[in-house]
Amino acid sequence: MVRVLVLTKNILAEEILTTKLQHLNYEFFCSTSILEELQATGQVSDFVNYFPIVIIGETISSYEMELLLPKLQVGEQSVLREVDHSLAEDEKAILYEQGLNGFVQSSDSIELLREQLAAVATQYQGKPFGPVQVNRCFAGEEERDITSMTLINLSSLELQVLEILRNNSGEIVSRDDLCMALWGDVSQSRLAQLSSLVKNIKLKLECLETDQEIIQTIWGKGYRVRNDVAIQTR
Repeated sequence: MVRVLVLTKNILAEEILTTKLQHLNYEFFCSTSILEELQATGQVSDFVNYFPIVIIGETISSYEMELLLPKLQVGEQSVLREVDHSLAEDEKAILYEQGLNGFVQSSDSIELLREQLAAVATQYQGKPFGPVQVNRCFAGEEERDITSMTLINLSSLELQVLEILRNNSGEIVSRDDLCMALWGDVSQSRLAQLSSLVKNIKLKLECLETDQEIIQTIWGKGYRVRNDVAIQTR
């Protein structure tokens, strides 16, 4: 399954596109926060590198796109531009020169979108997912051992959970906060789904030889990632 990251200023504006991605069974993540982080820091997080295809939404201006492209081109992703109208050949040529790998139009039929994405996704099909990679390293002057892991076999939701916990390393993140970040609401069914996601992540970490759990469950409070673990994703 080839994963798709949609960068946008307004998630609701991407509803038509993301509905079609769901219909085509693409695993995707639509985000405004990653866009804001890229624009604020100029740094591409490991989370972005987990998605072979990146779509720059139509809510992002051409000027902003020009600033984003050099940052996104550092990785091996294919970067597509979402447009709201058919492009003339000279318009396509200009965008290709800027480094784009293709275009999608939210108003296109599912069949046309399928073929546009398939042409890009083909190069990523069949690439093996390796196991968790474990290294030992040191944390600067403190010289304390840190376990560094690279995870590349997580689902989109599992990856989002891990990313939130990693960004709050050593701190407890409540179950309610995780539910709100993932789905925008808290309910018994969402809490049960969250428990299942965390359980799956823990199972995928079992091959790591360590005396303690990487993700710790703090009963009645939430979850946290041990602060002596550096988790990377790709």
